[in-house]
Amino acid sequence: MYLLRKRLKNILTQKEDKQLRPDFLVVGMERSGTHWVAALLNNHPDIACFPSLPWRGDTGGNQVGEVHFFNTIAGLYPEYKDKKHTRPFEDFSFKYNKIFADIVPLKDTVSLRDLSERLLRRYSDYCDAQRGDKKIVGESTPAYVFFLDLIDALCPGVKKIASIRDPKDKIVSWHYNLIRKDKKPQGSSITEKFAIDYLNERIIPEYEALLRYNGEVYIVTYEYLHKNTKKAAADMVSFLGFSVGDAVLSHMVSSADFEQQTRRDGGNTARKKGEEDVKSGLRKGIVSDWKNNMDEQLAGKIDKGVAGLRKKVFDKYHVINI
Repeated sequence: MYLLRKRLKNILTQKEDKQLRPDFLVVGMERSGTHWVAALLNNHPDIACFPSLPWRGDTGGNQVGEVHFFNTIAGLYPEYKDKKHTRPFEDFSFKYNKIFADIVPLKDTVSLRDLSERLLRRYSDYCDAQRGDKKIVGESTPAYVFFLDLIDALCPGVKKIASIRDPKDKIVSWHYNLIRKDKKPQGSSITEKFAIDYLNERIIPEYEALLRYNGEVYIVTYEYLHKNTKKAAADMVSFLGFSVGDAVLSHMVSSADFEQQTRRDGGNTARKKGEEDVKSGLRKGIVSDWKNNMDEQLAGKIDKGVAGLRKKVFDKYHVINI
């Protein structure tokens, strides 16, 4: 990692006084409430955060999704080229509103340093556009948890926030997300193989990535967000260097709640927490749904498989556990 930092030294040397963005990142974890975190922060008068639901694609609403910037650019560097969770550089040709499409053909014609600088400045401009008139802006992509050192090398000083969820509920959420995407059949149940595979391939590596990292990450649990939403939101705002009064805090919480985030048909219909919608990325918005989807034996295996890592991460980052 030292060689990566040395190679990238001075990439961010600015020729003008314009501040590079983003100011912070929501770096993970997958299926753990990152959209909720983004929505809470985005409803602060000084803070912009994207993607912020409701995101309804071509049916109206927010058209801005996750950018996957750092896990795509990572593949350009030998340190990350063969690692999991990177995305093909060619994705920039047609994904993410095509904001990097014109830079992709330069890959084999300019130096890695020049290519990185162009990409970083385009990403910064895109984040700045999402900032609007607010003071700071953040972007949320859960896979960033695997690239924390790369983020520091490319964007020194950027603040990081992560949300952690009960691994059993993460598995349930991932299962229904695959059904939503037609990658699993409707009505299928969670098998032990599916649960353990996701635990080993995604959940455990997320915790290991946080343990390897030597920098600061503000971590909040999904369960704490449910139980103490106002306090959790206020603490995140404070971490980003801002204050928040009770009126603004109430606005943040109400504007980001499950009902508001699941509105459809021009805002005329919404769901209450616990109501099912298999076609929505926000499925139920509840805690402990694993009890409706797996038996105690499987739940125990999942807890045992990650308990040690969870304790180490919670201790390292002083996570409030409820």
